[in-house]
Amino acid sequence: MGKRIEVFSADCPLCRDTLGLIKQEAPKECEIIERKCSGDECCQPAKDYDIKAVPTVVVDGKIAFVGKPTLEQVKQLFV
Repeated sequence: MGKRIEVFSADCPLCRDTLGLIKQEAPKECEIIERKCSGDECCQPAKDYDIKAVPTVVVDGKIAFVGKPTLEQVKQLFV
């Protein structure tokens, strides 16, 4: 069974890079969800996780990265 990956994004260059890395490295069976936050408005899942910065990557309900991860860090998610 694949992992559920949520990428909390403000659609900025760092967020787009992070989402792109996740999509590039994730196995097909993973579910990837982009959650957009803009300005002072944040989606309810971001509030539930108490996310304070974007990009933030949540894997199977746990915060894995705050900020843009490196390629090596993303690869480690799928080992």
